[in-house]
Amino acid sequence: MKQILPILVLAILLSGCSLINTPTAIPEDSEMATRVAQILTSMPSATSQAGGQIPTPLLPTIIPSPTTGMIETATSAPTATAPVMPTAAPSVTATTAPTGQPTSTYIPPASDPTTRLGGPDWSDTMDNSNYWPTGADQFTDIAFSGGAMQLTGLSTTDGWRMTFPEETNFYLEAIFQVSDCSGDDRYGVIARVPQLNSPDRGYMFGFTCDGKYSLRRWNASVGANGEMVNLVEWKTSTAVNAGPSQTNRLGLMAIGDRLILYANGQQLTEVRDSTFTTGYFGMFVGARETDKFTIRVDLVRVWENPEQ
Repeated sequence: MKQILPILVLAILLSGCSLINTPTAIPEDSEMATRVAQILTSMPSATSQAGGQIPTPLLPTIIPSPTTGMIETATSAPTATAPVMPTAAPSVTATTAPTGQPTSTYIPPASDPTTRLGGPDWSDTMDNSNYWPTGADQFTDIAFSGGAMQLTGLSTTDGWRMTFPEETNFYLEAIFQVSDCSGDDRYGVIARVPQLNSPDRGYMFGFTCDGKYSLRRWNASVGANGEMVNLVEWKTSTAVNAGPSQTNRLGLMAIGDRLILYANGQQLTEVRDSTFTTGYFGMFVGARETDKFTIRVDLVRVWENPEQ
C-alpha cells in the first residue's frame, strides 16, 4: 500500500505539468479570414457605404467649393469698369471722324516752345493798327481788316514794317496766311533791329511760297549797297506748309548769340551769331514772283527771357 501511494502522487504531478505547458491553439488563416469577415459584416452600414474609404472628413473641404465660385464672381465683377472704356472711345470718334477738324486732334511737336513757356508777355491779335504804322511806302502797303494785318509787297525787294517792343532774349511767334503766291514769294520777321526810327539792320527769318526757309543778317551800313549774309541758306522743309492758301506759324528764339528757328512748332535749326544783341522787330514781305503779293498776319506773340 505504501508503494502505491507514491505512484499515485507522481501520476498527479505529471498530469498537472501537462495542463500548464499545453499551448493555446492558434487559428488557421482560413479561420482568421472568416473571423475578419464576420467583424466587417457586423460593422455599421454607414462605414460600409463609405466603400472602405476614410476620406469622409474630406467632404467639408468639398463643401466650400461654392465659396470659391463666389470669389471668382467677385473678381470678375470689376468688368463693370468696362463702361469707362466705351466713354473714352466715343470721345475719340467724335473729335476725329465727325468734326474732321485737324485743330481738334492736333498734337504740338515736342519742340514747340509754346507748350512750355506759359502765357506770352506781349501779344497783338491784329484787330487794329494800334502798334503798327499804316499806309503805303516805296516797298510795302499795310492795312487792317477782318481781324488781321494785310501786308502787301510793292517791290521784288523785301520791305518791312516795325512795331515798338524792344527785346533782348525772347521767343517771337507770328501766324501768317497767304492766298495767291508762287515760288520765291517770301515773308517773315525781322528782329533785333537796333534803331526803331532807322530800321536798316537786323536778322531776317522767313519762308517762301514753295516751302523754303532761311535766316539772313542784313546791315545797310556796310558798303555802298549794304550787306546781306545768309546765316542759313534757303532750304526746303516739310515743316513749312508750301503753296498758295496756306497758314504757317513762324517762330524765332533768340538767347544771347543763339538763334533757333521754328516752323509750326517744329525746330528747324540753330545757329550762333552775336552781331545784333538787342532791338525791335517787325514783319517783312517780298513780292518776288507775284505782283502785289499779300500776306495776312492775325496773331503776334512774344515771350521774354525763355529757357531753352
